[in-house]
Amino acid sequence: MKNANLKTFELSPKYERDNIKLGLSRIKKALQELGNPCENIPAIQIIGTNGKGSIAAYLESILFEAKRNFGVTTSPHLLDVCERIRVNKQNINKTDFEKIYKLIEKKFSTFELTPFEKIICCALNYFDHKKVEFLILEAGLGGRLDATTAHESRPIIAIGNIGLDHQEFLGDTIEKIAEEKLAVIKKNSIVISCNQNSLVENLINKKVKEVGAEIIWKDSISNSYELGLRGIFQKQNASVAVGAIEALNNLGFNIKEKHISEGLKKTTWNGRLEIINYLNKEILVDCAHNYPAAKALSNERSNWENEDKGIYWILGVQRQKDIYAILKTLLKKNDHLLLVPVPKQPSWQLNDLSQIKEINFQKTIEFKTFELAIEYLFSLKKWPTNHPVLTGSIFLVAEFIKFTNKQEY
Repeated sequence: MKNANLKTFELSPKYERDNIKLGLSRIKKALQELGNPCENIPAIQIIGTNGKGSIAAYLESILFEAKRNFGVTTSPHLLDVCERIRVNKQNINKTDFEKIYKLIEKKFSTFELTPFEKIICCALNYFDHKKVEFLILEAGLGGRLDATTAHESRPIIAIGNIGLDHQEFLGDTIEKIAEEKLAVIKKNSIVISCNQNSLVENLINKKVKEVGAEIIWKDSISNSYELGLRGIFQKQNASVAVGAIEALNNLGFNIKEKHISEGLKKTTWNGRLEIINYLNKEILVDCAHNYPAAKALSNERSNWENEDKGIYWILGVQRQKDIYAILKTLLKKNDHLLLVPVPKQPSWQLNDLSQIKEINFQKTIEFKTFELAIEYLFSLKKWPTNHPVLTGSIFLVAEFIKFTNKQEY
């Protein structure tokens, strides 16, 4: 099938973002019309600000090793919308996706479903057809009004790090954001969470007690496990995934220890602390799109050899993000900032940042495209001592990977 046929459901990031409308009434009505696909299939719902995708990737890898039949939906996609609906680690093919998506668009045009809601409808419909025995549902924004919450059977709630992001939709304080996310917890839910800041921890304990759920707190996973994903913070995400698998076993699934250790070791998740080789030079990419992710990346940087000699940051940040917090967290003495736009997204520019007095922009160069920033790196007399890091937006990372692959999606 040619890409020309895919225009109706390419779902560009900007189109999807511009059409966000939180709420459950539309999707519940659509799912009912579809015959409530997967209605009785249990799910692990993953909520949080950061780490959701990694937790999903660990779970997916473990269940695959255990040869279970399961469906996974994650968001956003990196290169191809079909990444967002997977059965047993296999993306839905474009033909099936187009067929289901167009059916939903046509059948429910009066429901005014958002792009994300249409994808969740597609996912549940496809999983139902594949007769999966279990679901992994990564929430998009929030939780209370997130389309994944329309699926009623969610006995296990896995929580990644909760921090400030998407304030324009979820509220301007950590309390408001946490409350939106934690609203998914129901009576008898088994809740698995990594360590949170004390405020969030108190809110989780309060919610669990209020509704009659069970909470299991997870420390970082032990060093006896080998993880397929880079980064110290991945020990927290892996631990949450293992806690969710243990909860699954308590529900009658039989996932063995060998499946857990092998699954953790073989986990992959593109664009997260991934080293990309371009013209025989290595560039590290990471989707640090908000303050908590930037903090995790900064903590990771502190373990790099010679990091004090400075890092070249190729940074592109969308306008709705708190670039001040990201810059303050990432930039250290001797660092160089190569500021670039996020392709096809409203982005921060250098003249917008002049009011930030606490940051020294003397070692900053602004480029019209990330390709020009890469060219600049190659023009240096010597390649930087540390890997240059391209970060700030998943959409920037995606375009860079496409650029290096020389592939069209």
